Amino acid sequence: MNASQFKLYRVLIAFIMFFYLYNQASAQKVSLDECVKLAIKNYPSIQKSKYDLESAQWDFKTAKLKKWPKLELFNLMGIVPDAEGDAITGDTIDDHYGFFNKLDLQFSLPLVTFGRLKHGIKAAEKGVEVEKAAYKLTLEDIVYRVHKLYYGLVLSKQLHKSLKDLKDRFKEAYDIAQERLDKGKTNVTEADVLKLKIGLSGMEQGVRNIERQMSMARSSLIKITGWKTPSSFEPADKRIKPVKIKLATEEEYIELAKNNNSTLKRLKAAVQAAKERYLSEKAKFYPMFLAVGGVKYAVAPGREDQDNPFLNDEYNYFSAGAALALKWNMNVFETRAEVARKRAEYLSLEKQFEEAKQGIELKVKEAYAKVLETKKNLESSWESRKAGRALLILSFTNFKFGIGSGKDVFDGLSIYARTADDYYKAVYEYNMAVAKLKKLVGTIVSDKTEMNRNDKHNL
Repeated sequence: MNASQFKLYRVLIAFIMFFYLYNQASAQKVSLDECVKLAIKNYPSIQKSKYDLESAQWDFKTAKLKKWPKLELFNLMGIVPDAEGDAITGDTIDDHYGFFNKLDLQFSLPLVTFGRLKHGIKAAEKGVEVEKAAYKLTLEDIVYRVHKLYYGLVLSKQLHKSLKDLKDRFKEAYDIAQERLDKGKTNVTEADVLKLKIGLSGMEQGVRNIERQMSMARSSLIKITGWKTPSSFEPADKRIKPVKIKLATEEEYIELAKNNNSTLKRLKAAVQAAKERYLSEKAKFYPMFLAVGGVKYAVAPGREDQDNPFLNDEYNYFSAGAALALKWNMNVFETRAEVARKRAEYLSLEKQFEEAKQGIELKVKEAYAKVLETKKNLESSWESRKAGRALLILSFTNFKFGIGSGKDVFDGLSIYARTADDYYKAVYEYNMAVAKLKKLVGTIVSDKTEMNRNDKHNL
């Protein structure tokens, strides 16, 4: 190798290393927790829930302000003809116009409402609790979806790698079998070659299918997280692994769900809010006593002020005062109809809440049983995968050295393909069963909208 060739090789090696390191740097590894945080930050439905909560909080503040005096100011300004004299001898001055101003400030303060305001404020307060629970429920739904997409993407990447490896092994076994058949070896039959060819074709189809699924899972995860540069997105986990948990008893999870389940908390608050609205409406059967008053003032410099209290001067006056007032809607039939409607809404929500309380216990039992079932499936599929891999290595090695049949290597490849697929899917199903249980008991999202990995039950 001369000096110029050596220099060229060095340049090529440097270019290849630069290209490799650049690709490694540009591909950002994103963990499950990071995907969750990004989805919480960027997904539109979460932002909508935040604004719904903010709206409910302002409704609550507005309801509390109704206990304070209500002030209303009306001011009128304009031009009016000048005038002099009194009501008997007075006259307007032609071609002379002047400024006038009228001010009317009024206030009203509820004194006795027979519970109308008190129950209205409580209803608004419970409305805030409804939206808080709805916000957390939205978070839980999004976090659960992120789990499903992330685990699905990692699963598809691992299945893709496994299928490509099996496809290469099928191809190698097929080439060896075809060569031996052509040479007339007795340990390979034409049927063996055809089976291996069919197996190879099946692996190729499987690879294409999993590539499509992998692309869809990746696109969906990018969309839900709001990732700006899709080409640089890669999951941090290279292999799908079972989540590490310490299961509590079924009874503990049922109790946890009754206290923390977001759907139950939302319904409970909705029932209380509906009850308070019903009681507030019911108070309208009674009158409301108010303190009312205000200040009225008007001035028109170009018009002579009339000092006679028995005369009505529309442009020069001042009055102030306060009084006790009574306000009462005398349309009893309208009030009764509205009270009946609010009562029906309250009782309907109450029955819905009772049904949900009964249903949550069954859902938790089902989810808990699913976790136990998938855990056992995981353990058994792990053993099957180990046995399948040992069988594959044995049969493939024997076949390569000419002491095994084509049927044995086909069976070994087929069994390992099935057991490996079963194991990886068992891991996915187990992880999703755990995520569903966490969602039901209200621990899939912490109070700081982050993954709760240190909760009471380590679940």
